[in-house]
Amino acid sequence: MTKMIMNQKPINRRSFLKKTGKIYLGLIAAGMLTGTYSYKIERFCYQIKEVRLKVSNLPSAFKDWKIVQFSDIHLGFHYGVEDLNPVIKMINSLMPDIIFFTGDLIQIGNNNPEVSIPLLQELKTQRGGKWAIIGNHDFYTKDQITQVFESAQFKMLKNSHDFIEYNQQKLYIAGIDDVMYGEPNIGKAVEGLRDDDCVLLLAHEPDIADESSNYPISAQFSGHSHGGQVRLPLYGPIIRQVLAKKYTDGLYHVGENNMPLYVNRGIGTTNLAIRFLCRPEITVFHLS
Repeated sequence: MTKMIMNQKPINRRSFLKKTGKIYLGLIAAGMLTGTYSYKIERFCYQIKEVRLKVSNLPSAFKDWKIVQFSDIHLGFHYGVEDLNPVIKMINSLMPDIIFFTGDLIQIGNNNPEVSIPLLQELKTQRGGKWAIIGNHDFYTKDQITQVFESAQFKMLKNSHDFIEYNQQKLYIAGIDDVMYGEPNIGKAVEGLRDDDCVLLLAHEPDIADESSNYPISAQFSGHSHGGQVRLPLYGPIIRQVLAKKYTDGLYHVGENNMPLYVNRGIGTTNLAIRFLCRPEITVFHLS
């Protein structure tokens, strides 16, 4: 048997440092590219998500209606009205029957939400109107925020409900105060409604669904989570907001009645002005 002996030159210190330096530079470059992408590109790469939403007691008159939900703009946190303009155009292009906004128009500390009125006024619906609630960042300027939305022809809901009537049938829309800082009262929001009424609930923080599913709520629409803003494969969201730790993104069915809950990833960002594998979202629901 013949042995083959391979002569390998030992790597000297200079070669080792050179190769190691290339690896580090590569990692730094990759990090810089990822950071640039997360800050400058993905944050504005809006995703339109189509969801077939089955609502068990939906009146037949509202079958195939389109609801468009958007949420969590956070104006003032690396995001201005010029950034919101394409979102408004995208929503209008969808020709929604109903529009839901589920809280956090501004980043806390922004005392000039009125700049958004002209754009919010541009939003149009076919027949069901525009509806909104406040979020935790809106709370300390909630009177201003309420005036902004009312000036833009939104119906603001705070522990209350109203209805859309079409072909002599009614679809009820309810909304609660911010869960984190306000005084949310689901019972008051649905007071006077029957168990067989179809009620769609707007609630900024999604984890309240464990409570709202005990009421005659047909479906809940929430935001607040931002989907985590940064998501990793096989791991999921990195940033988990308070009251959005259990339900972070997409469609869930909650409680004994399997109440549909949808958590929208939002338009803007908070804490960190980045998104990675977690695009900002506009949701289109096709009711059935």
